[in-house]
Amino acid sequence: MREPLRLLGSLTSSVSPAGWTVGGLGVLAAVAGRVGGYVELQVLAVLCGLVLLVSLVLLVVAPGRVEAKLELRPASTVAGTPGRALLRVTNRGRWSVRHPVVTVPVRAGAVVVERGFVRLPRLRPGVQHQEEVVLPAMERGIVQVGPVGARRTDPLGLFRRDRDWTGVADLAVRPRMTPIETMAPGHVPDHDGTPSEEVSMSDLAFHALREYVPGDDLRHVHWRSSARAGVLHVRQYHDTRRSHVVIVVDRHEESYPRAQDFELALSIATSVAVRLTEEGYTLTFVCGPDVGADAIGVVLDASCRAVLGPDDLEESARTASRMAPGSSQLVVVSGVLGAPQRVQGCRAAFADDVRFLGLATGRVPGESRDDPPRDLGAGPARMLRVRRMAELPGVLAASVLGEGR
Repeated sequence: MREPLRLLGSLTSSVSPAGWTVGGLGVLAAVAGRVGGYVELQVLAVLCGLVLLVSLVLLVVAPGRVEAKLELRPASTVAGTPGRALLRVTNRGRWSVRHPVVTVPVRAGAVVVERGFVRLPRLRPGVQHQEEVVLPAMERGIVQVGPVGARRTDPLGLFRRDRDWTGVADLAVRPRMTPIETMAPGHVPDHDGTPSEEVSMSDLAFHALREYVPGDDLRHVHWRSSARAGVLHVRQYHDTRRSHVVIVVDRHEESYPRAQDFELALSIATSVAVRLTEEGYTLTFVCGPDVGADAIGVVLDASCRAVLGPDDLEESARTASRMAPGSSQLVVVSGVLGAPQRVQGCRAAFADDVRFLGLATGRVPGESRDDPPRDLGAGPARMLRVRRMAELPGVLAASVLGEGR
């Protein structure tokens, strides 16, 4: 019983308004002709039925088999910048497809924010056609493009059939970024690492000799000194910290006066990440559950997925410290309402000799646009203020990465 009902529902949904008009006219003509005995109306009813039948047969018998592929070029864009995609369409059927109108829906979550239409030329059998599609400018996030589909109709437009030609492609819309000349004037990252105050049994920077203790690795025995002293001595080293920067973005919704202040925080974090990559640093990015490491593309894509939530900044910092235990620098971006103790807790998740840079976005309640920004907090958790994206290069140029230790 369900199968006939499904087929009936599929058929009725394929009827266009013009088809319902012709069908209704046929039914009225049949009833009136039979009641009134009008042969002309009965003939009209038969003609309406034949037209509907022939149109349906033309739609079903010559379906037209089309293969299509949608390729995003590139697979990412920046907020406020249109994206581009390449649509390749090949007619695998035996008949030509006449000027199909292709729909390209763009979704943010489950909502279709825009539906583009592209009219293709006549698709001859076995011929491939390429069409460039311009996607609308969107806000930061992961945007779903597709599925690309087309609506086929019979020559009279009485029936229609919607077919999806492609799957769904994810377009990463990255935060707006601003160029930064340098993160630290005169500072050159040491790609071999810098010695810390912690002592290690295996590293690059030699520290001192000490007497052998059972369990020490014999590979570190200094044989010449041991022979001179008559007692085994082993080498000790300074623990070397690599030029690895951790960027933690606070996603706690209570830290930001406005939602756009969170967007500004992500723009700041990604701008800093791009510049640090250009200067040769290794990166780890954490914003709640969204993390990225090493490649700048992975970090930027992680920033596309970030959303406001209840996650605690300190927990994000602990996640980052586990991901990058040998990091040498920490950058924290939060809102002006982020509690100082949370920032301090974030700082405490890392070793004391890890350099710290804190940046706070938004305006403090009661602060006007023209008031000069005042830094938040003091000591090792001091946060520099950035109220607009244009202020970021100046704020960074006036500070040296590592102040506030």
